[in-house]
Parts: sequence; structure tokens; C-alpha cells
Amino acid sequence: MALQLTADIFNLPVERPHTYETSGLGAAIDAMVGLGIHPDFDTAIARMTRVGQTFYPNPEAVQIYDRLYREVYSRMYKQLRPLYGSIRRITGYPG
Repeated sequence: MALQLTADIFNLPVERPHTYETSGLGAAIDAMVGLGIHPDFDTAIARMTRVGQTFYPNPEAVQIYDRLYREVYSRMYKQLRPLYGSIRRITGYPG
């Protein structure tokens, strides 16, 4: 659901890796390059990863998210901007 939502919001295809263990895969890629089994990271990534599933934007959802951004969120930010300054002064974040 989250990847479909991302595809719809950004109006771009989103690819899920073939494994959920991406931290372990990243460590294995590092090790393979470090040991010289693969000459570089681009080669290791090309040989050790693949796309599991691709999520394509749903045109109806894209239109809804586009309208929400234009008509609601962009206007909301302008109204909330002074409050963000107050939050920064009170908390020091981000600092």
C-alpha cells in the first residue's frame, strides 16, 4: 500500500526490491566489493539485486493528490509558516 501511495503522489513508477532484507543485502554488497569478488558497487548491485515488483501510478489517484497539493497543502504551508518559526524559536529545532 505504501509503495502504491508513493507512486500515486509522485506520479512515478516505484520499484520494490526482490527482498525485504535490504540491510543484509547492502552489507553483502559491501563485503563482495571489499573482498574483490565484484570490482565495484555498480557491478555488485547489478548482479546481486533485482526488482521484485513495480507499482505504477493510478491516474485517478494522481489527480486527487495533485488537487490536494495545489488546493490544500500549498495553501496550508503558507498559513503554518509563522508557526514553524515559533516552533524553531521554542525548541531550537532544526538548528
